[in-house]
Amino acid sequence: MTTLGKVTQPIEKVKPTDDPNKAILYLDIGGIDKATNTVVDYKKYLGKDAPSRAQQAIKKGDVAFANVRPYLKNIAVVPNDLDGQVGSTGFCFLRPSEGVHNKYIYYWVLSNSFINDITKYQKGSRYPAVTNKQILERNIPLAPPEQQKRIVAKIEELFSHIDAGIEALKKAKQLLKQYRQSVLKAAVTGELTKEWREANKGKLEPASQLLDKIEDARNIWIEEQIEKGSNEAKRLKTRLKKHVFEELDASLIPEGWVSVSLTKLCLLVVDCHNKTAPYVDDGIPLIRTSNIRDGVINFEEKMKYVNQETYEFWSRRCPPEPGDILFTREAPMGESAIIPENRKVCMGQRMMLLRVVHDLVDINYLHIALMDPLFQKRVQGFKVGVGVQHLRVGDVEKAVIALPSLVEQKEIMRVANDRLDAMSRLENEIDQQLVKTEKNKQSVLAHAFKGFLD
Repeated sequence: MTTLGKVTQPIEKVKPTDDPNKAILYLDIGGIDKATNTVVDYKKYLGKDAPSRAQQAIKKGDVAFANVRPYLKNIAVVPNDLDGQVGSTGFCFLRPSEGVHNKYIYYWVLSNSFINDITKYQKGSRYPAVTNKQILERNIPLAPPEQQKRIVAKIEELFSHIDAGIEALKKAKQLLKQYRQSVLKAAVTGELTKEWREANKGKLEPASQLLDKIEDARNIWIEEQIEKGSNEAKRLKTRLKKHVFEELDASLIPEGWVSVSLTKLCLLVVDCHNKTAPYVDDGIPLIRTSNIRDGVINFEEKMKYVNQETYEFWSRRCPPEPGDILFTREAPMGESAIIPENRKVCMGQRMMLLRVVHDLVDINYLHIALMDPLFQKRVQGFKVGVGVQHLRVGDVEKAVIALPSLVEQKEIMRVANDRLDAMSRLENEIDQQLVKTEKNKQSVLAHAFKGFLD
């Protein structure tokens, strides 16, 4: 057993600004794919424009170990095309001494044995990090050179089998995703309920009558709210008088269905307060665009919180309620999720709230209509902006879906849910298998560095 500092070479410091017109390639933490532990991107600069962190002269074969949040394993071997280029000070670059295999070091620092050891030394709440000195002081079970080569070869042989299994699982997951899209499309084009609709021909209320009921209910609500002094209701009344939208091609929707904009369908379509809310350590979840993916709100990762005072100010136009839909206008555009029961949330930036008359509209049907690939394609046509593209509030309000009767909405959801639930179960099984593959890799590394693979 020895330390990493004793089996690696010092890394030369460089100052790109000393040669302002020289082009450099620059590797920072964002250039590493932590899922594959490979370099997937780097940036090009002239010396005069190089970031202040561009200070390390790197060579092919160096092991880049990110010292910020080491548990994330932003670790990779520097590829040939970055030989002689520049790396960020956000890495500890491990360059093996003579007689030490770079991949031996690479696999060691990928192992949970090393990660668990180094993570104990991280400091900082916002950007927990370790120092290069702490990394270099950590132990490594160093084998003789020839044994290192055999261990590395065996690890890579076993990893190749595991990776083949991972690739098969990912392909299966992608096929499920494609099938999910086909189910959503079939749901909102009437294909799922085509036979049911034929069997109930003449018994179904036309969706146009449903729209009349929605309008009546909304008008009653608006007048009640105006009497209470609601400015939001006054704004809505004015918007509705001016509101126009482009209907879908009649050939795309079944007989008895109608095209309807989100404004005409919903009781309320409300934009967020477009400023960054002040965060607190704990409190009411602030739902930002990054918290909504694949139709659900992720309350576990990257969640920020606000206090009651901030919540009241940010929600003064319309406090979000369970059963409302949150819809993202940017980063990314077009994601949506239903606020679950017993959840009090605050709406973050670049977000909109959709509220329906629940006795007249199945919120789950509206949700799948928003996730439908055809709807997504339509809203992509509204995007504006050169850098970060986004949707304008007015364009979201005019976005159109196909609406059936309430009875058919519920039948669609009954059939769709059976299929979507089955797919979710399969996806969960695949995810569990993927977790097991990572454990299998760690098991290989544990055995390797105990000498059991040689």
